[in-house]
Amino acid sequence: MKRMSPAAPHRPSTLPIINQRRLMRDLNAIGRIGIGNRGAVTRLVFSVKELRSRQVLIHLMRQAELKIHIDGIGNIFGRLDGSDPKAPAVLAGSHLDTVIHGGKYDGPVGVIGALEAIRTIRENRIATRSPLEVVCFVGEESSRFGFSTLGSSLVAGEVHPRDLANAVDAQGTKLADVLLSLGISPKRLRGLTRNPKSLKAYFELHIEQGPILEAIGKRIGLVTAIAAPSRFRIIFTGQADHSGTTPMEMRKDALVASAQLIEFIEKTCRKFSPMAKGRVVGTVGALKIEPGVINAVPGRAELSVDIRSTSAQSKARVSRMVTKQAQQIARKRAISVEVLTIREEDPVPLDKRLLRVTKEICDEKQVVYEIMPSGAGHDAMQMAKITPAAMIFIPSQRGISHNPLEWTDPDDIGLGTQLLMETMIRVANEQF
Repeated sequence: MKRMSPAAPHRPSTLPIINQRRLMRDLNAIGRIGIGNRGAVTRLVFSVKELRSRQVLIHLMRQAELKIHIDGIGNIFGRLDGSDPKAPAVLAGSHLDTVIHGGKYDGPVGVIGALEAIRTIRENRIATRSPLEVVCFVGEESSRFGFSTLGSSLVAGEVHPRDLANAVDAQGTKLADVLLSLGISPKRLRGLTRNPKSLKAYFELHIEQGPILEAIGKRIGLVTAIAAPSRFRIIFTGQADHSGTTPMEMRKDALVASAQLIEFIEKTCRKFSPMAKGRVVGTVGALKIEPGVINAVPGRAELSVDIRSTSAQSKARVSRMVTKQAQQIARKRAISVEVLTIREEDPVPLDKRLLRVTKEICDEKQVVYEIMPSGAGHDAMQMAKITPAAMIFIPSQRGISHNPLEWTDPDDIGLGTQLLMETMIRVANEQF
């Protein structure tokens, strides 16, 4: 992109204020879908609850008089034309699916925040040259199939139907089969890639999902880069035996092998954590044991492993170490091991020029901000591959996310949405 043109259109001296009350009303409406005990929200991708949340969003888009487009995987786009309908669009959004027993702000803040920004622009007749779009991407969370950022990856051309082969949920249902049950054939997934020339920029407003902003007393975080995951399933296969009659030295216990690997992952990632540019985090988020009864030696254990870093080199090194250790453990215990890759992604730097624009607006509004990376993955990491992308963070109370206790102050949500709106207007009207 070119530097900002001195002949850019005149900026309005004053801009409207977003309707925070309406914003929170709609966020709470989405948050009630899938709510359970103690406020936990569960809207797994392609579940009835998740599909219901998308129906509510479509209703809100229609109320806002946006042009609606739903693509072959179910990504929802709402468009407000600019003065030049053929100009590349400024896109903003996030996702509505959740983890199991999650909170109500992770994802919806970005979707409803973008919707509120565009509604406010339309209602106040703020002129923009470029069209503005709000998007809800399908399947950002990996909780059901272990496959993250599904919808945005397809839009960015970063995934193909064959890449979904190892995506299976806890009940053994394949993602490919779920798609077919919804009438989504592999052929419909081809050609979903968005033409980069149709986009000017992508923005994503999101809760931080970490403790930094609250700890330093800042209400806005401007993101420089997004850490990426390596995700794989590791399956140890030993032999199921009677727990009372099988001597300890003769056992082929798949669960004990898994426990050794889990401890190795934690110790290895701790060694990388102090490294400023190579911090690595590792998680075994799910473990399935067979036969899974108290009086039998486990003959099979399956681990779901997630390794993340903003350093591709450090992440790859740890992933290799984990794979090698799994093989060594299996060999020593005379059992077998299989490593199945689910997703391999590279860390993504975000656009420095969009970061500069957002900083300028914060400075003009006297909003104190923090320049920071994102340890969590987001749809922005896929969109950054086809268009300039930027992220705005707002604080998470006590850094809690993916949890019913997830909370962000409504005033911070309002501030983030206001900043998003003003940034979208400026980028839509100026040359880069």
